[in-house]
Amino acid sequence: MKKIMIGIIIVLFGSISVTVCFFLSRPISIENISYSNLNDDLSKTLTISLKNTDTFSSCTINGLDWIKPVDNKCSFPVKDGEFIIKVKNFLTNSEKPIEVSINDISNIELNTHDYYLAPDEAYNLRANVSIVGSLKDYTLTWESEDPSIVEIVDGKITGKNVGSTKVKVSYINGVSDETTVTVTDLIRKQELDDKKKTVPCHAYTEEEASLLDKILDSRVQAEGEGTRAALLQVIRFITLNFKYKVPYFFEHGRLNNTSGQRYVDGEGRYYHKGLYLSENKYADLKKSHCKPQMWGCGLPNYDDLYGWTIGGLYPNGLDCSGFVSWAFLNSGKDVGDFGSGFNEQGFDLSDLGPHHTITYEFMNSNKYKVGDIIGWNGHIALIAGKDDKYIYIAESLNKGLRINKKNYVDRNSDLYKENTYSYVATLSDFYSEDGAYTDYWE
Repeated sequence: MKKIMIGIIIVLFGSISVTVCFFLSRPISIENISYSNLNDDLSKTLTISLKNTDTFSSCTINGLDWIKPVDNKCSFPVKDGEFIIKVKNFLTNSEKPIEVSINDISNIELNTHDYYLAPDEAYNLRANVSIVGSLKDYTLTWESEDPSIVEIVDGKITGKNVGSTKVKVSYINGVSDETTVTVTDLIRKQELDDKKKTVPCHAYTEEEASLLDKILDSRVQAEGEGTRAALLQVIRFITLNFKYKVPYFFEHGRLNNTSGQRYVDGEGRYYHKGLYLSENKYADLKKSHCKPQMWGCGLPNYDDLYGWTIGGLYPNGLDCSGFVSWAFLNSGKDVGDFGSGFNEQGFDLSDLGPHHTITYEFMNSNKYKVGDIIGWNGHIALIAGKDDKYIYIAESLNKGLRINKKNYVDRNSDLYKENTYSYVATLSDFYSEDGAYTDYWE
């Protein structure tokens, strides 16, 4: 109801009376000022709540057009700055200077929108927050749509039971993002297990093999292709999450050749995205020496090392540099399908970074990181992890693709003996960035 006092005066002029009516408005005033959440243009809507409006009431701010209040309120878009609010009714007016400082969150984006976990496996989601102004102290809210499938605490998700659910992060202003998290028993949580069986021939259906590829790629995308963190995700996936062990196999040749090797694809090497577990992958091969065989299926052997029989059938897998080149490619670094020896005639994988001789002093320094290359002339591997006592080396040798731990704090460790690892190639200038990697898996 408009708050208007009506005054009536009767004036007598002889025998004629004249009635004069006039309005007595109460003084208009600003009762409250509030702000909306952020608009798309990063402004906020300033709402002025008024007291004692009447038919003639209107508002303006910093000289904008006067507008009439609706339900005793006027609204204007504002950004940071100083403003003068002016309001008026029939007989009175009021003004109020204010200073607007917008400190808020305009957007939240998770580092992944499709992630896979094994039962009991954990992963720390990361929320990239876009801040307007100088907001420093804020709290995000994390929630799982189905905690029986995925539990979440402060961004750390843990797979509880097989299934799929949504995980959401939000701020009090309503800005949010969400990801789909799927818990699958097609993989296992990351833990050392040197008793894993070699992957059998045709171990997976086409659908399962495709899903394993998708799981691996989702982990790379979550860390960012080309980063150190992505490479570590690839290493740890194939050696820890994957339920089987990829066998060692003497290569029949490679795609990039600097040492007289045959031009061969997929025999002891596999320079393609994903795991070589499906006949669908045969179409991707560029050149075969023998009949194409996925990992775990038999190929003839042409080498007599490790007591292998020339001409005997052994399960196809990866040799040492085949593993390293595969890992780099799947992490987003197209290094080429090269070997690992110190090749004076051309490039090899050990040339990706400067070499440092392995000594007790170097290995107990901070001059190298997980994700760097380690090896000797003719063998190449990757540092998959490190704790306060051991480095964990992912490598493919006669026992297959596995993680081999070496004590680096003991001067008598076989890490420092002759005829073993001789160098570390540091890759700080090789990766696009380190990313959010950890020295050790959970």
